[in-house]
Amino acid sequence: MKTTKLTTVTLEKSTDVARLRDVAMTLTSVLQFSSFERTRTVTAVVELGRNAIEHGQKGRATFSLTEAGGKPALGLLVTDQGRGIPKENLQPDGAPSSATGMGLGLRGVQRIATRFDVQTGHEGTRIDAVFLSSTVLPAGAQLVDQATEALDALSAKDPTAALNEQNRELSEEITERDLLMQELHHRTGNNLALIAALIRMSKSRAKQDETQQVLTELEVRVGALSKAHELMQRGTDTGKVDLAEMAAEVARTSERAFSGGSLDANIEVSCAELQLDSKLAIDIGLIIGELITNAFKYAFVGRDSGTIRVDVSGDVHSGIALVVSDNGIGLPSDAERPERSNSLGWRLIRTLTFQHDATLTVDGTDGLRVCIEFPAQA
Repeated sequence: MKTTKLTTVTLEKSTDVARLRDVAMTLTSVLQFSSFERTRTVTAVVELGRNAIEHGQKGRATFSLTEAGGKPALGLLVTDQGRGIPKENLQPDGAPSSATGMGLGLRGVQRIATRFDVQTGHEGTRIDAVFLSSTVLPAGAQLVDQATEALDALSAKDPTAALNEQNRELSEEITERDLLMQELHHRTGNNLALIAALIRMSKSRAKQDETQQVLTELEVRVGALSKAHELMQRGTDTGKVDLAEMAAEVARTSERAFSGGSLDANIEVSCAELQLDSKLAIDIGLIIGELITNAFKYAFVGRDSGTIRVDVSGDVHSGIALVVSDNGIGLPSDAERPERSNSLGWRLIRTLTFQHDATLTVDGTDGLRVCIEFPAQA
């Protein structure tokens, strides 16, 4: 008979012990424990639950149908997030007893259980116990169905307790997901920072101007992504990015990437205080990087200095306006419209603009002025 998980009880406060006791009573009834066996087993289960709450900060008790000696048995896995059980307390004569329980202690639980295993350390404690009834029952899916039906009937008697348990399980899953996402962003950000460093190293060794130009553009793009992941990791609101800080960092990355040549271009950034969803913030950062890159490449031909301005205004409720302009040579009347250019940079700008239902306008009469208006987000 394979082990089948039946239900889980969260252990945070003393009232959870009542739910734990009810579940243990229900399942020992299904497995036809005798009155004496049921009392002993339920007492042992409650003792483990109390210990997890009192000494483990927060715990979880998972019940299952398993087997012992080829017979169906009740499995119980209790885990907590405490500091672990001192080694001296795990000795047979030193097993700790619950301060408010029935004084059974781990030693008493071990005597009652058919199998009993403790794994403990600084990260918490894991106790795996199995309790066997003297009644011989046939193993199979029918027994699992009976246990499931009995637990459903228990929940029907106290729907509030069952709902609270479901809500807490959902809350734990959300917390775990957020932690995993933060770790993912952290690792991704580190990888992007490493990639950016490798790009700069490769650029410093490149001999051809075209190769240096391609690596410079790539450095700006990777830098924008790296900064976005850094801000997501630091942010208090998961999935939000401070656009003002990101825009400033994209400008600094661009200045650093294009420095060292004959052109001395100054980048000025003015951005409203905006906390945006990561997808929108990253896309705006990429667009800013592409437009600054284009200005460095084309706006100041024949000149040794210039100014590039990045202005972001509005809010998520009324819409956001992004304007990137320069005081360069502008567009000759017969020049190809840049927004229709087939270059990678402009294709990226058009794609990101379209994805957010934004509007794109370009004015090249006095320098180049690109305006992208994003609709309200809320």
